[in-house]
Amino acid sequence: MGLISISVFANAQDVHYTQMYSTPLYVNPAFTGNHQCDFRAGVNFRQQAASFTVPFETYSAWGDTRVYPGFLGRRSWIGLGGNLYYDNAGDGALTKIQGMFLTSFSQGFNADNSLYGSLGVGIGVTNRSVNLNKFVFGDSWDPINLRFDPSNFPTGESLANNSIFYTDFNLGLSVHHLVNTKWMYELGISASHINQPIESFYGEENKVGIKFIVSATLQRKLSEKIIIKPEAYFITQQGVTETVVGANLVFGMTDVKLHGGLWTRIGRDIMPTLGLEYNNFTMLFSYDINVSKQRIASNYQGGFELSIVKRFCYSSQSSTKREPCKFLEF
Repeated sequence: MGLISISVFANAQDVHYTQMYSTPLYVNPAFTGNHQCDFRAGVNFRQQAASFTVPFETYSAWGDTRVYPGFLGRRSWIGLGGNLYYDNAGDGALTKIQGMFLTSFSQGFNADNSLYGSLGVGIGVTNRSVNLNKFVFGDSWDPINLRFDPSNFPTGESLANNSIFYTDFNLGLSVHHLVNTKWMYELGISASHINQPIESFYGEENKVGIKFIVSATLQRKLSEKIIIKPEAYFITQQGVTETVVGANLVFGMTDVKLHGGLWTRIGRDIMPTLGLEYNNFTMLFSYDINVSKQRIASNYQGGFELSIVKRFCYSSQSSTKREPCKFLEF
């Protein structure tokens, strides 16, 4: 009983990302539809804990757009999007699959919509499953033949279900301000699992804790070819906290933009980032260098993450009232 309980409940917290800026719909539903182009889509792959055990792997895909219904004023718009991710944790094939629909409402506060606020909502379905046959229990140890033998030494484990489903609700707020052609900032706060769904393979009243994410982004144009993007994320769930801070530097050349940055998950990891952008197609790679107390066992190995984001721009950008200029560009 003890081993599977540890595995299930130790992973009760959500997956975490290094490249939070590459998974905006996961961070905050208020970010849905708030970008420079008509449509954007992204994929992300993360692997971690490979130095300890079977690696934890997370795959995600997302996309969003915005629309301007006729009943809204010229300073309002609606974002629509979807987020899907799959997470596989360790030896027991403890998996989590979630699909979520997200929508947001944004309202401009000045004539050119350079200052606006957004309210976002996410509604999704989550599946959690575990393969009990992949666990090894002390009860199945054969002391005579010195081997594990579940057939003669049963574990005594009995799950009410090895696959469970529940609905999930997220909520978020954000404020975005393009101050001038040199700099902008964005602030956000989101709450996930606000309905606190039941998640237990034993049929117990184990509720998923509400997760809060507070984010702050600043973009500053240092020259006609260089933009710096410092950001900070504070995440808390069920008493577990995580703070990610750092900055990416974007250097623009004729057709290509180079991305490079340094980040830290405070007290745990240092995460350098490198990437390339071409024709609204951005690919970023980061690696977590583990510097926590676990570094003796991990040998400073954390995990790597790869993200690919593509923006699709079709409509005219001539009217900032209908196509708000959201981020700095060069």
